[in-house]
Amino acid sequence: KKFYRHAFEQYRIEHLGGAIAAYDGRASCYSVVKLKFSSQSQEVKVTDRHGRTLNYALELKETEDSEVDLNSLRSYMKDKIYDKPMRALQCLEVVLASPCHNSAIRAGRSFFKRSEPGNAYDLGDGYEALVGLYQTFVLGDRPFVNVDISHKSFPMAISIIEYIERYQRQKIDKSTNLDFRRNDIESFLRGVNIIYEPPACFGSSPRVFKVNGLSKVPASTQIFELDGKKTTVAQYYKSREYNIKFPNLLCLHVGPPLKYIYLPIELCRIEDGQPLNRKDSAPQVAAMIRYAATSTNERKAKIIHLLQYFKHNLDPTISRFGIRLDNDFIVVHTRTLNAPQVEYKNNNLASVRNGSWRMDRMQFFDPKLKPHKWAILYGKMQYNQVADFQGIVIQQSRNVNVCLDAKADIRMYKNDRDLDDHFLDFKRNQYDLVFVIIPNFGATYDVVKQKAELQYGILTQCIKQITVERKLNPQCIGNVLLKVNSKLNGVNHKLKDDPRTLLKNAMFLGADVTHPSPDQREIPSVVGVAASHDPFGASYNMQYRLQRSALEEIEDMESITLEHLRVYHQFRKCYPEHIVYYRDGVSDGQFPKIKNEELRGISAACCKMHIKPKICCVIVVKRHHTRFFPNGGPSQYNKFNNVDPGTVVDRTIVHPNEMQFFMVSHQSIQGTAKPTRYNVIENTGNLDIDLLQQLTYNLCHMFPRCNRAVSYPAPAYLAHLAAARGRVYLTGVTKFRSPKEEYEKRLIVPEFMNRNPMYFV
Repeated sequence: KKFYRHAFEQYRIEHLGGAIAAYDGRASCYSVVKLKFSSQSQEVKVTDRHGRTLNYALELKETEDSEVDLNSLRSYMKDKIYDKPMRALQCLEVVLASPCHNSAIRAGRSFFKRSEPGNAYDLGDGYEALVGLYQTFVLGDRPFVNVDISHKSFPMAISIIEYIERYQRQKIDKSTNLDFRRNDIESFLRGVNIIYEPPACFGSSPRVFKVNGLSKVPASTQIFELDGKKTTVAQYYKSREYNIKFPNLLCLHVGPPLKYIYLPIELCRIEDGQPLNRKDSAPQVAAMIRYAATSTNERKAKIIHLLQYFKHNLDPTISRFGIRLDNDFIVVHTRTLNAPQVEYKNNNLASVRNGSWRMDRMQFFDPKLKPHKWAILYGKMQYNQVADFQGIVIQQSRNVNVCLDAKADIRMYKNDRDLDDHFLDFKRNQYDLVFVIIPNFGATYDVVKQKAELQYGILTQCIKQITVERKLNPQCIGNVLLKVNSKLNGVNHKLKDDPRTLLKNAMFLGADVTHPSPDQREIPSVVGVAASHDPFGASYNMQYRLQRSALEEIEDMESITLEHLRVYHQFRKCYPEHIVYYRDGVSDGQFPKIKNEELRGISAACCKMHIKPKICCVIVVKRHHTRFFPNGGPSQYNKFNNVDPGTVVDRTIVHPNEMQFFMVSHQSIQGTAKPTRYNVIENTGNLDIDLLQQLTYNLCHMFPRCNRAVSYPAPAYLAHLAAARGRVYLTGVTKFRSPKEEYEKRLIVPEFMNRNPMYFV
């Protein structure tokens, strides 16, 4: 497949008379005129960069419906036929990619430019960051090309010896044995293509192999069979007049897994330009964010630089199809919504400025006034630091009116068994809250949550040891208490009543499905659904489920909704008249499935309760590449030069046949703010678009963990936390049965969920 494009290019020159055609790299090609070609398959030869010749047989056939109507891209607004242009867009995507393939690495819809020699951005662990141009056609009030920059990690094109010395910090000499670093090296190299460069005395060309892992023993003792006789890797190379420099190093096991091909590490290097479907490590992600977070001005300059690099308008294929890209970005009209006012205890109001607000000396809107019995568990640290932590928690809790007993029960734990003993005692003595000071690294957080929530029904608040030791200050503990008050069924703040967005008796529902990374397909996907059960959209309860890996739509929506309706009725003594459903994590092609499966599940649950609320379903799309660049320059309060929070775009670039809008609701802390796209796919209550936009913006101010507007509405954000908690419950599992069986083994203690429905925040 790697050379399909080269083979087609050779075929185009030799058998199509050099006629211009756009090829998608798989099984389709497009041409402006009918191509004259033989009905027989034709042989072509391709030479790879290492001098090896590959033979391909190509056969061209006309499809049944061979004409693509490009005029539909001009007429769809007038004709109101919106599915017809999709085929034309598919064709033009292939055409648009033509100038990029020869000079860049393709990954998804992005084309990544190779780094200049000596100028790679090192992410650590053997990876570098590359910048790519993302490009796709989109329909607005006319067709647009959506361009943006994207960033991705790629394995560095270095020798395996250099990788081990630089990133495993292991100096290589004749005595080096890598067995104790086997796991780290294998986890990096497995699935990576390497270039094997035979010694000059072999007279052979370099070859590319995929790595399976490392040999069990070094080259000096690794045996394989050659012509029916057993020999070691070192002996084989010696028989061909090459002495292995590092005979004590393990070999690479490459090629088909059942063929035992072993190569000396010293003769191998990593092939460049490999886009891997791997999850980046936490340090890699942090390094990537530092690299990618740029102001709107810098981002715009990078996009223009890549457009100039690829020279679309000079490409013969693009020209032949009559396409020309404008040099300027599209200018759109925006509206800025008014931020809501935030209400605390005793009708005290805080004003939102630049997406955030200050509590100052205000107290939580509704703290639960019963004194709460609490404890602190700590591990390997000094007691006086724990006592300081207790003191600042008590002081800050009084400031915001969270009622904790005057003294905490402070205990030490050494291991998991200690946690069991303490949690059992806390349960017997009805403790309301336990702070657990956890190590800075490791899986203790996951262990604590599994034991506390699946076994004992104990409310916990984890805090890292480094925070208690080095970062203890009133602001830090104030942020922790935002979570604690919500977990204890308090309401941190509400929004001042706004007649523009008054929806009487509404349940806000949020849902998200998190999927395992492509290299972990045996792990199930986790569904998280959060639903409000108070008049303000401030208090939520959650449900989680496990379902088969990579399934986008939620299978169990009916039973989930039934449970949310039960909790809503328990708190409000009535059922909702409106359900506003924010669905996160859905790709564009899945909208019909969400409508047919999930909305049907919600309706079925309502039917069982003999109610018929008005349902509005809004798809929340964060994974897109639309960005807004203001015309002005940066300011003291906006150093990244982003648009103001509350900016809405609902014309020109939105799909003409869909109720759709873009909104930036937050102030970006670093880099260019990413607008969230909202697609309304169901609206049985005929909610006005202006009402829906303001309601959505208001809900971005209701995330209980911080005093700032977040990038999408609280119900969807909380659903993401619910799914993340479900993922925590799977930590430590190595063999998975069916998702249903795994879920049944991980049920949350029912009375705990009833007592503290917002425990997951």
